[in-house]
Amino acid sequence: MKSKKPIFLTALVTFLVTAVILSVIFLLTVVRIVTMYRQPAYKLEQVQALVDEYFIYDYDKDKLIEAAAAGYADALNDPYTEYLDKEEMAAMQESYSGDYVGIGVEVFIDDDELITVISPFEGSPAAKADIRPGDKIVGVEGTNVNVYNYNEAISMIKGEAGKSVKLTIKRGEAVFDVTVERQPIVAATVKYEMLEGNIGYIHMSQFGEHTPEEFKNAIETLKEQGATSLIVDLRNNPGGMLETLVEVADYVLPEGDIITVRDKQGKEERHKSDAQYEDMPMCVLINRNSASASEAFAGAIADHGRGTLIGEKSFGKGVVQTVFELGDGTALKLTVAKYYTPNDVCIDQIGITPHIEVALDEEMQNMIVSNIPYEKDYQLQKAVEVLKNK
Repeated sequence: MKSKKPIFLTALVTFLVTAVILSVIFLLTVVRIVTMYRQPAYKLEQVQALVDEYFIYDYDKDKLIEAAAAGYADALNDPYTEYLDKEEMAAMQESYSGDYVGIGVEVFIDDDELITVISPFEGSPAAKADIRPGDKIVGVEGTNVNVYNYNEAISMIKGEAGKSVKLTIKRGEAVFDVTVERQPIVAATVKYEMLEGNIGYIHMSQFGEHTPEEFKNAIETLKEQGATSLIVDLRNNPGGMLETLVEVADYVLPEGDIITVRDKQGKEERHKSDAQYEDMPMCVLINRNSASASEAFAGAIADHGRGTLIGEKSFGKGVVQTVFELGDGTALKLTVAKYYTPNDVCIDQIGITPHIEVALDEEMQNMIVSNIPYEKDYQLQKAVEVLKNK
């Protein structure tokens, strides 16, 4: 007769191994469930499931998804990061191309959480209505607007050509309404003229899609008219496209770095200029509303010793945004990197201090550059003086 002991031991070992395996599976399942519950995506799914199961009113699920995406962006507490719905994405693409229907004004959210004018485009409906840099847009068609309904405000300002929009403006302590007629905006970003002493003057309002060709055409035309030196006016220029900045700067810089973009992993993207460039003596005008790409241009000019910076300390935006399209016409504009001048300086929240600091009279501070009388434009006068002595 065979002993039952080996059979018992085999059964015991099998039981213990099975128990261990089941325990491990159970623990892994618990860990997975706990981890899943801690993940934000699951929390959103859980909220959605509760709404689906218990909410007694009708609702638009697409609106909930839009609000969740916008909330993600808002909660990052970054003034340059935002979720763009279909209309806002189309508007942004229009603004870079320079062709859209609106009032022609560049804005940002200031520290007071109000929509603040950087600059109206020259010749735009906003400029004709005397909207000025530094003005706060606090209402659109009777609706109070600020950081919390910024995208709605921008959509309300834009609209059908020939139709007017009423804006409530806060200028200092004064609050008043302005009616502006919307028009197609075909914004030439570069204007130029000859000044005394064979000095070419170029004012660049932003770094848009067509700016490089406009800039090159301006320089060549001014040279044909006898220009031997150059003033590049970046006052009230809010910036624009990185690719445009690189192409414009390459035209006036010697071989070397223009700008370095560095992301959170430390990955670098260096943009360089080639050996061919326009080498006329140059001054660059900046002020407190010169931001982003205009600061990068000024910083590259200074670091290469290619010109003299004149005016006031610049705005201090040294970060780069990438627009990630989400496949349905919407997008996330996300701050993804900081940029550095050729001398490896990041000017974010610092700004660029000009070589020669010159202030304007207070009443001239927030005027459109082209509206400042020459006799009151001490910054431009100083640039002319510097170049005459070259």
